[in-house]
Amino acid sequence: MFSADSPLIKKLEKLNEWLDSLSFLKVLTSGLTMILPVIIVGAFSSLFANFPVESYQEFIQRVGLKEIFTLGGQFSTNIISLIAVMSITYVYVQSKKIPAIIPSIISLIAFLILTPLESIDETTYISFEWLGSAGFFVAILTAFAIGKIYVIMIKNEWILKMPKSVPTMVSQSFASLVPSAVIILIAMILRYLFSLTGFGNIHSVIFTLIQTPITNLGNSLVALIIITLLSRLLWMMGIHGMLVLMPILLTVFMPLDLQNLEAYTNGQPLPNIVGLAFWILCTSIGGGGATLGLNFLMAFNAKSEQYKTLGKLSLPSGIFGINEPLIYGIPIVFNALYAIPYIFAPIVNLIIGYFLIQSGLVPAPSGASILGMPIPIFFVGLIQGSWKLGVMQIFFLVINTIMYYPFFKAGDRTLLLKEQEKEAEYES
Repeated sequence: MFSADSPLIKKLEKLNEWLDSLSFLKVLTSGLTMILPVIIVGAFSSLFANFPVESYQEFIQRVGLKEIFTLGGQFSTNIISLIAVMSITYVYVQSKKIPAIIPSIISLIAFLILTPLESIDETTYISFEWLGSAGFFVAILTAFAIGKIYVIMIKNEWILKMPKSVPTMVSQSFASLVPSAVIILIAMILRYLFSLTGFGNIHSVIFTLIQTPITNLGNSLVALIIITLLSRLLWMMGIHGMLVLMPILLTVFMPLDLQNLEAYTNGQPLPNIVGLAFWILCTSIGGGGATLGLNFLMAFNAKSEQYKTLGKLSLPSGIFGINEPLIYGIPIVFNALYAIPYIFAPIVNLIIGYFLIQSGLVPAPSGASILGMPIPIFFVGLIQGSWKLGVMQIFFLVINTIMYYPFFKAGDRTLLLKEQEKEAEYES
């Protein structure tokens, strides 16, 4: 569709290089990716606690497992901001070649200082309210701010220096003393200053003025369609669309998933349809571009040897959502023939999925993040809380196969003619 040397491609490649050079995007993406295992574990715990089968629910309540399973979600998903602030700080400081354990702990302490306390009958405690998705943006801002302050102070040697004879671990601990004290002092001052405002604390300010508008902007079908369109267009031009858009996906759509997971864990109605989980559920049918239908066509309906062989070799990975063998083997990259189904099949899935959930025919996904996990379709739906979502994915597979079929036939026919011409030349 485009020449690899065209001005447009070269500009996009430069844009990709520029985005890749932004260290804060790398840190943010790496830091949030590090916490995905925690989210996944919490999602499975919530799934075990709330799987919507009446006989199963009666059994786990009777034997006392309901409360145990719920704890897994409460102490993973519901404290995800605590985990995120440590993870992002760790990645940031480590990227500067500085030991990162102590600043990660200090970052956690600062976040807790900034978080309001609650009291009941003279008992003071920290509510889960700001430790989960609601405190997510404060966690990100805190991690970057503290990481930056810590790195500056260490690199400028605003530290307590110990004699060389002192063990390294002891020396590092004392070196962190001054930066740690300064950071905690700053956190306490900020806590006091925000208490003087009408909001009462920094969490309310960020949630009201920043996080809510951003998530509201992303909490729409149109937003997901635009993200999908950009991602597929970039892939068609040979640029890894997911890597370019990952910071947006994680910072805008992950909080929506976390809201759903918290509600699912607590047995409440799910507040969002749109989210990263919904996006994966609808668009990754065999990988980005919903190519599993094309993979089946190539493996079992192709006439050309090239398609037949590539289809069978790619099918095992395609079933588990990995479609790079097709992307580069057909190839789909720079291929005008497959542009329409590759770009629009996942968009069609999103539209259908959205209205199926909105109509109540299938439930909203629980928000379990399975980004990058090789899980077959249908089982993705089960992880999201319902066999109906798995059936919806099978339905998408049928629709996508139909969409890819005419383009597959055209490509297969062209390759078959070329193979026959080569065979005729060889025989002559």
